[in-house]
Amino acid sequence: MNENGTLRYLGEAYDSVRHSVEPIWAALNSDVAMQAYLLLAAMALIAYGVVAISRTLRETALAIRGAVRRF
Repeated sequence: MNENGTLRYLGEAYDSVRHSVEPIWAALNSDVAMQAYLLLAAMALIAYGVVAISRTLRETALAIRGAVRRF
C-alpha cells in the first residue's frame, strides 16, 4: 500500500470511529447525563458523610465507655 492509500485508509478508519463514537459522546454531554453525574456525586458524598459520622460516633462512644470504666 502506498502512502496515499495508507492515508486514505486511516482517514476512513477515523471517520468510521468518529461516526460510531459521536452519539455516545453527545449522550455523555447531555443535560440528563450531567444530572445523573451530579446525582451520583451527591449520593457518594452523602455515603461518605454517613460513614464518617458513624465512625466518629462509634469512636466517641468507645472513648467514653473506656473513660467511664477507668473512672
